[in-house]
Amino acid sequence: MRAYTRPILVSGLGQEGESCQALEPIPLRSGAGGLTYTERWLQELLQRNPALLPVEQIEPALAALVPVCMELPLSCGYADNLFMTPEGGIVLVEAKLWRNPEARREVVGQVLDYAKDLASLQYGGLEAAVRRARSEPGCSLFQLVRGPDAAPESEAPFIDAVTRNLRLGRALLIVAGDGVQQSAEQLAEFLQRHVSLHFTFALVEVSLWRVPQTDQVFVQPKVVARTVQIERAVVRMEAGVAASPPEVTPALANSRPQTLSTDEFYDHLAKVDPQLPDRLKRLLGELEERYGVYPDVQRRLSLKWRSPTGREFMLGGVDREGRFVADVANDAANAIGRLDLSHAYQRLIANGLPGGSVRETPKPIGWRAVVDGKDIPISLMLDHQANWKAAINVYLDELEEFFKETESA
Repeated sequence: MRAYTRPILVSGLGQEGESCQALEPIPLRSGAGGLTYTERWLQELLQRNPALLPVEQIEPALAALVPVCMELPLSCGYADNLFMTPEGGIVLVEAKLWRNPEARREVVGQVLDYAKDLASLQYGGLEAAVRRARSEPGCSLFQLVRGPDAAPESEAPFIDAVTRNLRLGRALLIVAGDGVQQSAEQLAEFLQRHVSLHFTFALVEVSLWRVPQTDQVFVQPKVVARTVQIERAVVRMEAGVAASPPEVTPALANSRPQTLSTDEFYDHLAKVDPQLPDRLKRLLGELEERYGVYPDVQRRLSLKWRSPTGREFMLGGVDREGRFVADVANDAANAIGRLDLSHAYQRLIANGLPGGSVRETPKPIGWRAVVDGKDIPISLMLDHQANWKAAINVYLDELEEFFKETESA
């Protein structure tokens, strides 16, 4: 059962006059009778305060939202809210009430149609739609998102990123409202309508509470459901003609979910070296199959392993510029009192690379493997991946032995 409990406002915490006051629930209404808290009110609230959207829980790469416009005109209707990120990420939000199952199906289907229309636009088409929504014929989408003082040389990369996201149908779609409910089966049915697009879809419930006898409103967002991987349509083509109907191929059971944050990370990595994403993905697949090591991608890729006790250990990180960061392995080892194990891991990494060494900082938790005194290019790690795998194998064996000894003690 999923339900919000009534929030309690505590005043004078820990003081003599401490008091508790229960907040009053506020339902969103359709607007009849002059009520204030309507869909339009929520739409405007989110546009003014994008931080109310829990995007960091859905797609961390898209967390830096910039409000662009409301009522974005598209072929099938008007999308409530358009947000973008300085890197060219796209977020569409629909603020809706949930009156009955029919309304829920209608709203979700409508949002997916918006995604289809969005994917049909070029950069100029999106900019023109934004100008119409804002009633500003001469406004620049680049300057709206990046600010009037943005460096002119950053405009071309921004346009390229937006164009690529539009072409791929890459966007975050959010339905936000009061009393959001939707079963996974219903969501899957809707998502199959647009299997050629690569979006993340999320349902966000926005619960409203009022401080009694004041105009203060407590807004409580909650992610109810989200997709992390859209199944792809595979069509066999013969002489330019589809020879068989689209088939939806489910992802492998042991494959990691693909997110927009992952896509964005690999896009940046490809700018360093177009071959890096595929090379790194192949290695990650081997590490997961052999050792249970898995990637966690947010602003950077973190390589993780989960111990028998459930504790996560970092084995390194890769940033968007293609640099391998080794010292992140020290934190979890230090937490169990075995910093010596991660230090030994750092030395094994360094010994397996030409010019490798361990930079020993005054604080032992900062020790890291480097090459010629600098952070290691991930391309070099991939060139010598057999040595890296051997280092990982030794480190994980030692950690597993440690946990066995701990259990038997």
